[in-house]
Amino acid sequence: MDFKPTTSTTKQSEIPRFSNAQKDRSFYHPLFPQPNRHNSNNDYDGSSSMITTTDPPHETYCFVVAADTQLGMTHGNTDWEKEKEYSRAAVEYMNQMNKRPLFCCVCGDLVDMTAEIYASRGVKDIKDEGKIEEKKWTREECDRIQDQQNADFQTIWSDLHPDIALVCVCGNHDVGNRPTPASIERFRSAFGDDYFSFWVKDSYNIIVNTSLFSDSGNAPELFQEQWDWLEDRLRYAAQQPARHIFVFGHHPWFLYHEDEDEADMKGFSPNPSGGPDVKDSYFVIPRTVRRKVLALFAKYKVTAALAGHFHQNLVSKTSFGMHMIVTSSLSMVLQSTGIPKEFHEPRTRGIRIFDVNGDKFAHQFITI
Repeated sequence: MDFKPTTSTTKQSEIPRFSNAQKDRSFYHPLFPQPNRHNSNNDYDGSSSMITTTDPPHETYCFVVAADTQLGMTHGNTDWEKEKEYSRAAVEYMNQMNKRPLFCCVCGDLVDMTAEIYASRGVKDIKDEGKIEEKKWTREECDRIQDQQNADFQTIWSDLHPDIALVCVCGNHDVGNRPTPASIERFRSAFGDDYFSFWVKDSYNIIVNTSLFSDSGNAPELFQEQWDWLEDRLRYAAQQPARHIFVFGHHPWFLYHEDEDEADMKGFSPNPSGGPDVKDSYFVIPRTVRRKVLALFAKYKVTAALAGHFHQNLVSKTSFGMHMIVTSSLSMVLQSTGIPKEFHEPRTRGIRIFDVNGDKFAHQFITI
């Protein structure tokens, strides 16, 4: 079914982006205004506050997932021209799509530099001629580089067509492997809320800060706030009811099986930078936390969880029918030894296009 997007008369400069778009735990774009009450806690009173539309009930719509643009990854944060090139190519591709997506969600690690990971740590910079230089960063240098990478990301992605909303998710390289209130606030000041939700037609989209689920040791209160909010949003969406609930985050909740124990995961990705191999267990949410989250997702019938972080494609499914869809990066690509041989999606960089039609959805990975 051909989709003819609504034509926006809004100029590119007038489109809300970043911190002007994702705020108040909601999302703002002129082509899909949100109901007034959807982002308040415990707001369900038995009446529907879901956005109403004159669209046919089974009209197809499209959205895009990208991940791990990670400006700075290839050359140890001394240069990020390669990653800028990949992002520009992705933006250009989406702008030229005949079936225009309603939104693009970049699932975390927008940039590579964060002081929570790199401050005072040695970093290997691989030069084009193969020479390796060791760099160490102060916190001030990390913050300065991250600010520049954030600015470059925003410059490139601001060229996305004004009819395509841009959703920015935080990853561990945006807020740290163990986020702090300060690191999360740095992300919020640049890109807006680290978790929020919004309607698109009759689908409810929930954005979460998975770094807090991965390790909340430095921000336990923020973890609990997000947990309470998530449960409330899932309950709200189910009560409307939403036709689909899509949950977007950076970390996959799991890779191969919903109850996999990270201690038993044997796969690894060789590090293209020459450093230690990256174990599959690094990429998933710890099982003790994951079980609680997946119980919520099962209770409220989440359609799919969408993520990045793995730097390669992987599609799995839970016993209760939720799809776990991991999209490869727009930066360095990894290749895990743990991926089943029968899995045939491209091992390359690109974006994933989703088509939603009534109760069904389909997706396809596009190499960029």
